[in-house]
Amino acid sequence: MKQFSLIVLTILCIKSLVLAQVEVYTLGRAIEVALDQSFQIRSLGLTLESADFGLKAAKGRFKTNAELNMQVPYFEERVQQIRVANQLPVFNTLGTTRFQSILNVNQPLPTDGVLSLRSRLYHLTESVYLDESASDIRRKEFFTSVRLDFSQPLFALNRLKTGYERANLTYEKAQKQFKRTELAIVFDVTAAFYSLYRATRSVEIAQGDVGRSKEAFELARRKFEAGLIPEVEALQTEVDYATSQNNLLSVQGRLKRQADNFKQLIGVDLNENVGVDTRIDYQPFEVDEGFAIEQALQNRTEIREREIERRLAEITVKEADEVSDFRLQLNAFWDITGVSEPELDDTGLTSLFNSSIDDLQRRPQNKGITLELEVPLWDWGVNKSEVSQARSQLAQADLILKENRILVKQGVRAVISSLYEAQNRLEVLKKSEELSEKSFAISLSRFENGSITGQELTLDRDRVTAARTDFLNAYITYQLAVAELKRQTLWDFENRQSLVE
Repeated sequence: MKQFSLIVLTILCIKSLVLAQVEVYTLGRAIEVALDQSFQIRSLGLTLESADFGLKAAKGRFKTNAELNMQVPYFEERVQQIRVANQLPVFNTLGTTRFQSILNVNQPLPTDGVLSLRSRLYHLTESVYLDESASDIRRKEFFTSVRLDFSQPLFALNRLKTGYERANLTYEKAQKQFKRTELAIVFDVTAAFYSLYRATRSVEIAQGDVGRSKEAFELARRKFEAGLIPEVEALQTEVDYATSQNNLLSVQGRLKRQADNFKQLIGVDLNENVGVDTRIDYQPFEVDEGFAIEQALQNRTEIREREIERRLAEITVKEADEVSDFRLQLNAFWDITGVSEPELDDTGLTSLFNSSIDDLQRRPQNKGITLELEVPLWDWGVNKSEVSQARSQLAQADLILKENRILVKQGVRAVISSLYEAQNRLEVLKKSEELSEKSFAISLSRFENGSITGQELTLDRDRVTAARTDFLNAYITYQLAVAELKRQTLWDFENRQSLVE
């Protein structure tokens, strides 16, 4: 029993140690995990896969396709009424047994025409039971046919090519959407990372504030016990100490919530203990605004998506406009047919087949050609309205594309301005943080010497906390501006490299 208890205790200890381990994420690792495991990336991956299959289907429409239809057998017996002039109708029973195979081979042509080869074979047995006689009438027949068909629209929109172009553009648009979502995920993960970073650093700042307030409280308590300061001043430092502890509990709760949001976004188990690397690392850099705008206009997926939508609108206009045009189509066929001789009814299947082949070679070839012209006369303005609607959508696509270019330029200019503003604030606030820490150290010594009151010491302590918080906020604003600049331009200005691939 003691051994069992020891084993259980050991297991619980090991489990608690495992749970206590914190998985520390850098920004790069968090992005890598999100791009592999997050819900958004998996969902969009399926959308891209669907578009890929659509493109493969569109490509397949240019290739030869074949189908085989077989009846093995087709059997039917039914009573059939036959009317006889000036007599009552007679009812005969007609029986049919047919073994048939039809092979169709179709080759779409790049000109939107179709070349088809059709081969048909069937063996037919028919029997008739006459109502007037007890005897049956039977016959057997073997039919062989090879037919070649050609169909070609003339002076018409090539719908095979436009269908392929539409599928290709749809696939490219899905690719661009996938890339844009990847960039959005990168930015969202960056924002979530720095939200967790802010919460973690806020806990560290709050812990530092608790330490400083505790140090001031213990110093004030000793001075009060020595009769150097009044009781109210000592009590005030104790209240400050309790307030800092309460603030620490608050930021610790916020840290837990931010950690859950972070885990949900990147797609890891909510039970996993995660943390982020809180080292402050930044290197100011210069951004050429003209180059940044050029890269954004060249690389932004939204612009290419708008261009694709404009091209799709052009195709829609052509398709709508083509409905009102005259349509000319050329159709041609050639075939050879052979039917077995009726005298061979009682022979075997081989004789019937050979007879049909002999007849196929003797019989004149069947052929024909048709030039079909279809001219729309009137439709009460239906097609005209459809064309106008399509042209309005094309004009709207032009307008959206133009406006999108302007918004891209505006967005790049705004993020560059935010970046430089954050850089300047960082330099100023870094110095402010260093000076506030030095000022508090001096004030603590002066408080110990009795040169200042506890209230003045509290003000200096609050300045340290405020300076650290301001620097933290400026640092996060700077990092988010860097991430937004990358998303806007698809160019890494820190490392001077493209992010397109």
